[in-house]
Amino acid sequence: MSLGADLDACAGLVQRGDLERFMATMAAPVAARRVLFPLYAFNLEVARAPWVTQEPVIAEMRLQWWRDAL
Repeated sequence: MSLGADLDACAGLVQRGDLERFMATMAAPVAARRVLFPLYAFNLEVARAPWVTQEPVIAEMRLQWWRDAL
């Protein structure tokens, strides 16, 4: 994935998971969006990790992916 595709994926995650935060971020300067979307996407993933699987190992893998990505 390219940086642009990664940023688009993060923005899409925020748009689906927290529309108000997405709208507020879209009002920010473009340079700020490059920082905000990954942080907000990370926040959504961390917050929902315990509820997306019943297997603790899978939840840990999801969190590790984000750690590596950031």
